[in-house]
Amino acid sequence: MGNGHIPTPLSGTYVIRKFLTPGVFILILVALNGLVFLAGRFFFGIGAVTNLNNQYPWGIWIGIDVATGVALAAGGFTTAALGHIMHREYYHFIVRPALLTAMLGYTFVALGVVVDIGRWYYVWHPLVFWNPNSALFEVGICVMIYLTVLYIEFLPIVTERFIGRVNFPFFLKILNKPIDSLLRLLDKGLNLTMFIFIIAGVVLSTLHQSSLGTLMIIAGSKMHPLWQTPILPLLFFLSAVAVGFPMVIFESYLASKSFGLEVEGKGLRGVLKINLLKNE
Repeated sequence: MGNGHIPTPLSGTYVIRKFLTPGVFILILVALNGLVFLAGRFFFGIGAVTNLNNQYPWGIWIGIDVATGVALAAGGFTTAALGHIMHREYYHFIVRPALLTAMLGYTFVALGVVVDIGRWYYVWHPLVFWNPNSALFEVGICVMIYLTVLYIEFLPIVTERFIGRVNFPFFLKILNKPIDSLLRLLDKGLNLTMFIFIIAGVVLSTLHQSSLGTLMIIAGSKMHPLWQTPILPLLFFLSAVAVGFPMVIFESYLASKSFGLEVEGKGLRGVLKINLLKNE
């Protein structure tokens, strides 16, 4: 982050030195351990690695890893709505990090769904076999479209980074000019149409965040009486909004400290006040 809230890239050497810390190596080991169990899931079935049974069924598994993960990635649409739709220009400095986090979060949510469903090789079926009467269908379609929108919203960062800098070596040099032209075309087109994708992202997130609550309503007597209320879609949506801003604050603080940057304390306090429904 540079002066005046203008995003500026860090140098490659600096990033590598600060990124490969002992904590990161520990996370890498944990991830490798997870890949072992992931392989077991695909070879021997999901029951072999989850210990799911009648007392602890698939519902609790999908509720914890997917529904919770979707809510934690809600910072993307909340900050986009705050910075762009509500025109709170001061908070533009958090939009890009939040969208990046949402993009990564939803990507892993989608991968989590692939792992969670029994016949994972049929994950593409909702794209072809539509069931408009299904709440789960609505959630799946909205998440897939929103994930696509997030990648489109991330494209301006790619074009800024590589326009005029495409330099493939050897026989790949022939691709330098066409790719650079494509990046310039994408940059020009996105400058004119980005508002459409921002609005679409907020609308799609509102739909699928609330529809997760609908899934709990149709569970009926399987739900604890404490949660049996017809306003669950509203509660799920408000929960996503409530957790979105704190996750942005946490991630911004952690990233600033990790790279030795100045924490945007004033701006993050403003986000916290908004989350607490207070006026600045």
